[in-house]
Amino acid sequence: LVEQGDNILIPGPSYPPYTSFVKYFGGNPIEYRCIESEGWQPDIDYLEKKITKRTKAIVIINPNNPTGAVYSKKTLQQIVDVAAAYNLPIISDEIYDQMNYKKHVSPCSLSKDAKFIQLNGISKVYLAPGWRIGYMALSNNFEELFDACIRQARIRLCANTPGQYPYFSALKGPTTHIKKTKRKLRKRRDYAHKRLNEIEGLSTAKPEGTFYIFPKIEHPKYARNDKKFVLDLLHKKYVLFVNGSGFGKKFGTGHFRGVFLPKVEILGEAFDRVEEFLKATK
Repeated sequence: LVEQGDNILIPGPSYPPYTSFVKYFGGNPIEYRCIESEGWQPDIDYLEKKITKRTKAIVIINPNNPTGAVYSKKTLQQIVDVAAAYNLPIISDEIYDQMNYKKHVSPCSLSKDAKFIQLNGISKVYLAPGWRIGYMALSNNFEELFDACIRQARIRLCANTPGQYPYFSALKGPTTHIKKTKRKLRKRRDYAHKRLNEIEGLSTAKPEGTFYIFPKIEHPKYARNDKKFVLDLLHKKYVLFVNGSGFGKKFGTGHFRGVFLPKVEILGEAFDRVEEFLKATK
């Protein structure tokens, strides 16, 4: 898809490999704005204005890493319509599809004619990140890319074979673990959202999927230096977050990414330390 000088539209903020992979192949990752006050929904007008003759694809990460956003069906349909109008394929990363506190809608289900590359894997929903197994589904109008993938698959670098058999069984088997996991995560999501918004100097949108939360730093000392915030917090309170600028400086700066996988008791201790840290910071 990408040759020297081509552009790929990615959501801002975004999962870093989408930026680095595009750059590695000589392309330009172009961020489209997602609106924090609207739960990090993509700004469709902004996205469309970023399309040029060198644009080769639009990336959707839904549910989203790092924001936890879940795009509405209306928003997804608008992106699909824009992509179709410009004859652009959509790369749809759906690895958190069932870690969704709303109903998951795949953009691939919204058009029979648009071009889609759908990405998924075992790491998140099936709780097996160390197995390193993922998969890709292509729409029928991608014959050349499909042939290239088959050629790539002929080399000896692939997912481990023993690991693929239980994954196949898991896809066909019961999914009761997913419901249990979502119940736990929903409780922790609700607590993290409430508690972080209680801390003076922070505010956050409510994530509707994944196990991430992406608060905004409003404290004047750290509002434009999120990296210093996470490092100072680590050194003084032994609580670690990821600086938001690591997910794109334009839209990630002034934020940090948290994970609400731990039990509520552990989250509470961490957030208490964050509050103490900010209160003591002049």
